[in-house]
Amino acid sequence: MPKKAKFYITAVTALGLTLLAASLASESSLPHWPRYLAYLALAAIASTLKVRLPRIQGTISVNFLFLLLGIAQLTLFETLGLGCLSTVIQCLWKAKKRPQFIQVQFNVCALVVSISAAWAASRALTPVVSLPIVMALAASLLFVANTVLVSLVLALLKDEPLSRVWRHCYLWTFPYYLVGAVIAGSICVSSHSIGWAPSLMILPLMYLVYSYYRFFLASRTE
Repeated sequence: MPKKAKFYITAVTALGLTLLAASLASESSLPHWPRYLAYLALAAIASTLKVRLPRIQGTISVNFLFLLLGIAQLTLFETLGLGCLSTVIQCLWKAKKRPQFIQVQFNVCALVVSISAAWAASRALTPVVSLPIVMALAASLLFVANTVLVSLVLALLKDEPLSRVWRHCYLWTFPYYLVGAVIAGSICVSSHSIGWAPSLMILPLMYLVYSYYRFFLASRTE
């Protein structure tokens, strides 16, 4: 492994662990356990619905929808808990090649950094911007931060330009995040009027989006 890649992986891992520890230290209240456990369970299930990305040994999953719900409704530590659990499951569930510990650790820490940025931005924007715009911006920031962090390590390992790796591997998945932002925003709005549990009836729409992307990629690789 190139020295630049080792240094970068170490830096992202250290930053992710620091942010995770800081979020735990700042946690001052217990979660709403029924809702949080439901989100954890659903995020774990969603992590198994994976679409394999072209050109790299990577996947995208429906679980990011629950990260957006966490960003809108939960504390930072609760949202990071969702992210860590779903990322580990996504990395290990029916993997074609079992990932090394350092790969799982990097993916988890990169997502911790990305969630922290999106969560902080959403909290800063919520008092002045409407919920749909907040969700769209949070989804965009989560997408850009996480995909750029992962693309950079791939670029360092392959000695390729970052822009090329990011464009070919991840740019086309951006609409996937925007649709997720619309669904997450709809759940947040409906939860105020009918409660969090009934509002989850909207979730099957995301499965349709997952099915479309899975079919789309299958047709591209034929």
